[in-house]
Amino acid sequence: MFRNIVVVIISSLVIYCLAGDLVIHTKDDRCSIHTSCDSCISESICTWCVAKSLCTQQRCGNDNVIYPKETQALLAGPDFCPRVADTSELTFASGQNEIITVRITQIYIFMAFTPWKCKINMNGEDITVSGILLADIVYCEIFEMKNESENPYIEGSVKVLWNYNKAFDGSLSFKVCRCDLEPKCVACKN
Repeated sequence: MFRNIVVVIISSLVIYCLAGDLVIHTKDDRCSIHTSCDSCISESICTWCVAKSLCTQQRCGNDNVIYPKETQALLAGPDFCPRVADTSELTFASGQNEIITVRITQIYIFMAFTPWKCKINMNGEDITVSGILLADIVYCEIFEMKNESENPYIEGSVKVLWNYNKAFDGSLSFKVCRCDLEPKCVACKN
């Protein structure tokens, strides 16, 4: 009997300790369809759980929470969403090895100690490479830029991932030009 009491007490303590991190998904939670912080908090009933990278109608437990801007809270509005801060488009020459750098903002301290990745979309494919965070810039592992099309330019984008698969809002756009088809491309003049 004593053993059963100990098991019940320990189980209760574990459940109590973890309760703050539990998020129960319900079928009527219309917030769960959102995959980015910005789109999540555009709904007045939704909150963004930063560490879980999750939109929910419920409380986020022991997580940093971002609320819609109409809410009276310290972290309210899209300015607090972890996101890509770069807006300028980059241009690369096809066949060159490049290190892509992406400036990000709203980096929460716990993110800095997780693995960083760059998800590069180019030629209709997603390729994930390692990244390194230094200050507010993610340096993506060296990568060969290839334009295998018959077009002088192709477009691509880079998303920043932290903790393996949690994405910052937004992406950095780039173009890859073929210097044989477009010798006046900015990247071909080097």
